[in-house]
Amino acid sequence: MKANILIIAILLLSLPYIGISQETALPQKGSKVYVANESKNDESIQATNKLIDDLKEWAHWEIKSTKESADFILKADIKTSTGVTLTSWGGTSYTMVVQITNKEGKSLWESAQYKASPNGTNGFNAANAVVKKFMRAVKKKIK
Repeated sequence: MKANILIIAILLLSLPYIGISQETALPQKGSKVYVANESKNDESIQATNKLIDDLKEWAHWEIKSTKESADFILKADIKTSTGVTLTSWGGTSYTMVVQITNKEGKSLWESAQYKASPNGTNGFNAANAVVKKFMRAVKKKIK
């Protein structure tokens, strides 16, 4: 009985090391990546443009202007909402989830959901804030 408990404990402790981690699913440095956003919302499009600018500035991946010239697709699902919330007195709030797929559409990695509302800590620019949250997280994953 004690041997079974010991084996189970060892298995549970080793679970994070078994299989493929999310870090290996992310495109390698220098990979060609296309950023896609299917939203027609102007605020969402502006946030996607900020994401593209930040990815280019980071220079870890080569950002491509067409899907055909890329090895991977970074799908940015950016949603906006307006009005008063618990963390904002108005303006546009953002949520963003990013999924990375191969050219065949197979999902390789999906981010957590990032949220930002306009407030004094982010200069009342929630679009920049939500992109910065994602960028910090993806850089941490790749380290």
